[in-house]
Amino acid sequence: MPRHLLGIDLGTSSVRAGIFREDGARIAIAARAYPIETPVPGASLQDPELWWRRTGEAIAEALALSSLKGSDISGISFCGQMHGAVLLDSGNAPVGCAVIWADSRSAAECEEITEMLGSDVLRDTLMNRIFPGTQAAIIPWLRKHEPEVWRKVRRILLPKDYLRFRMCGLFNSEPSDASATLLFDQNQRDWSTEVLKKLSIPIEFLPFIVASDQVIAETEGIEEQTGIPDGVPLVLGGADQAAAALGNAVLDEGVMFIAVGTGGQIVTPLRSPRISPGLCLNTFCHLPESRWYLMGATLAAGLSLRWFRDTFAPQASFSELDHEAAAVSPGCEGLRFAPYIAGKRSPMLDPSAAGSFTGIRLNHTRGYFARAVLEGVAFELRDSLDVIGQMGIRPHTVILSGGGAKSPLWPKILADVFDLPLALSASEEAACFGTALLAGVGVGAYGDYWKAAELVPKPSQVIEPKSDNVSRYEEIYRGREQ
Repeated sequence: MPRHLLGIDLGTSSVRAGIFREDGARIAIAARAYPIETPVPGASLQDPELWWRRTGEAIAEALALSSLKGSDISGISFCGQMHGAVLLDSGNAPVGCAVIWADSRSAAECEEITEMLGSDVLRDTLMNRIFPGTQAAIIPWLRKHEPEVWRKVRRILLPKDYLRFRMCGLFNSEPSDASATLLFDQNQRDWSTEVLKKLSIPIEFLPFIVASDQVIAETEGIEEQTGIPDGVPLVLGGADQAAAALGNAVLDEGVMFIAVGTGGQIVTPLRSPRISPGLCLNTFCHLPESRWYLMGATLAAGLSLRWFRDTFAPQASFSELDHEAAAVSPGCEGLRFAPYIAGKRSPMLDPSAAGSFTGIRLNHTRGYFARAVLEGVAFELRDSLDVIGQMGIRPHTVILSGGGAKSPLWPKILADVFDLPLALSASEEAACFGTALLAGVGVGAYGDYWKAAELVPKPSQVIEPKSDNVSRYEEIYRGREQ
């Protein structure tokens, strides 16, 4: 019987458990949702115990859908939302909720930490600016504003590492996710003792770093909840964007992928670490130890569309909004949307930025507003794409992935705004698929990452930009910058 791999993707709104054959064939994927708690302005919290329960339910359902037994799984790996912090006490129980990437309460601390660390450390060690939602900002904020919580903390984990801890009881992480904590020396691929000392963070609070594809342990004591017996190998895992890159075969320079999900990301691999002008984009470790990647991000891509739908058209489906938006001409007759409803990340970092509609006229119906949201996100991503181009990085292949790629209209808008052909990813649930491939690398099913990437299906459709629309959008984009 062929062997099977399980990839677990702990996202912002849901967890996905995907079972794939070792030849890359998708067998079953199940998902379970959970909320973001926002008890005070700027807070974004989630219950790690709820993550764990939902993960068990998703795994059990995926096994049921596949008609497989847990013993048919030959390897498990993990990816998840980046940056956040799961706080554990001396008994390894969560201290309240996890603070996730969208939490913006530490903006003031970011300025203090930036001055404390200095430009040399930011540039040469962290290779990034300090921004809210990262552990480098969360921990000082917590120590200052919630000292009673901080006194109980004895360990700090990234979200996906908490799930693996629940399956084996060990505390570990790996470079692709740890580099995004901004406590990490990317040259050494390990925690920066200098940064930890300056921020007064005990290194023993942080997990031990090993390679993303290392088998760290085996499952233990989770069969009742998940259906997975003891003894299944657990492979460390990776950040969700690194896993999605593998799931789209984006490992080398010359290939880029653009993900339009809850947030929006532009990811392009690097053979050696490079930093953008003014650190306006992110540089993080990739899954292979010989690779890094450059990333631009907008915090509210699909989130903007969902917010608009839920707030102004709760009875409408996304396909209805897409259809109405397609009937509106490019530029929406002057209606514009700034997608900063969760702040601004790249290339101009501004946690306090707010979203807006401008240029509203009497004739602007719901379809105009829906299209303005799609265009606003596209323009925001174009900002990061332009920086990448200014760095001399010009990929020969650009892959569009994520939920936004399934829209009949949004990929066309993106291709026109970018003036680039966009190959639509044929990898459904690319992060989940990439994580399963990572599990396969770890358990020896493939020779290396590049052999695993050969199993990624080739894009079947390419969206070409339309010259008339390109000209119109270029005019709007240049006017937008003034």
